[in-house]
Amino acid sequence: MNHVKSTFKLLGLAAALISAGAVWALPSDKNETIRGSADNLTVDQKNGVATYTGSVEIRQGSLTIKADSIIIHTNTDGGVEKMIATGNPAKFQQQPEETQGVVTAAAKQITYTPSNEHLLLVEDASVEQNGAVMSGPHINYDLVKEVMKAEGNTAGEGQRIEIVIPPKSGSSSDSQAPSLTPGSN
Repeated sequence: MNHVKSTFKLLGLAAALISAGAVWALPSDKNETIRGSADNLTVDQKNGVATYTGSVEIRQGSLTIKADSIIIHTNTDGGVEKMIATGNPAKFQQQPEETQGVVTAAAKQITYTPSNEHLLLVEDASVEQNGAVMSGPHINYDLVKEVMKAEGNTAGEGQRIEIVIPPKSGSSSDSQAPSLTPGSN
C-alpha cells in the first residue's frame, strides 16, 4: 500500500512541477497532458524533494524544459516551492500566446519560484524571443511585472550584458518590433 501512495505522490509532484512552469503559457497549456522522462528519479518524501537526472525532459502543451537534472522542492501541501534545472545548458521554452513568438531561456542553472513567479538564470544566461536576445552571466526575470534585470561580472575581465535587437522588417506582417517580454510584441 505504501508503494501505491508513493506512486500517487510522485505523480502529484510531477503535475505540480508542470503547473508551476505554466506562467509563459498558451491558455490551453494548463489543460494539456503532462509528459516527463528522465534516466533516473529519486524522491525524498520526508523532505519534499524530487531529483530527476539524466536527459530530463518535461512537456505540457507548448512548455518544454530540458536539463541534465531537475530538483523540485515542495511544501507540505505538495505545491512547488522552487524548481532548479541544471545543464550545459538547461533550457526552458514556451509560447506565451498564439500570436507571439516562442520565448526561450537557457543557462547552466535555471531556478523557478512559483510563489513570486521569478525565473533566475545563472551562468551563461540568455532569453530570446522573435530574434531579440539578452545574454549575460545572470538574468532575473519577474514574470508578473515582465521585468528583466541582467548583471554582468565586474571583476577583472568580467562578462558584460549583451543585447541584440534585429532591425524592423519592411513588410507589414513583420512590422512589429521584437520583444523580450512574453506579454508584449
